[in-house]
Amino acid sequence: MSARRARRRLGPPGRGGISAIATIEEAIHLNASLAEAWDHYFDPSGWGAWVDGFQGPVAAEGYPHAGGTLRWRSIPAGRGEVTERVLAHEARRRHAIAFADPTMEGELETRFAIEGDGTRVTQRLDYRPLDRGPIARVGAVLFVKGQVRASMRRSLLAFRRAVEEAAALPA
Repeated sequence: MSARRARRRLGPPGRGGISAIATIEEAIHLNASLAEAWDHYFDPSGWGAWVDGFQGPVAAEGYPHAGGTLRWRSIPAGRGEVTERVLAHEARRRHAIAFADPTMEGELETRFAIEGDGTRVTQRLDYRPLDRGPIARVGAVLFVKGQVRASMRRSLLAFRRAVEEAAALPA
């Protein structure tokens, strides 16, 4: 997908509001500080270790701040090229994006909160397939949702491992 087509689909900066067909929410506790978790989340050198299917960045402008964009490639068996537009970036609290890839579009909100001696990371994904036919909608709810949930879980578990390993390193 071209960057221009993705921008058209994502709309102007600062607006979200896709009509989602499915919603997934997952949370995980990290044995690391809020600062360590937040900083690791936005470190592009670590994305390949925890973003499911991530191969590498293509371009970024103003990312991760509100209105910024990021384009990245997935592994060959993955999603293709993904375009993200930042809807909200509240330091050490919340990051929300609108995204589009060749098969779906949606919004992902990630929240960070202190929980005991660690950090709770919660993600909420609202998405819809781009094939708007009734069969695609049913498939998205019955079949694709499980795959998307599994991908989110793999990413969160890998994120926890990466953050906790980094937090355990001597300063």
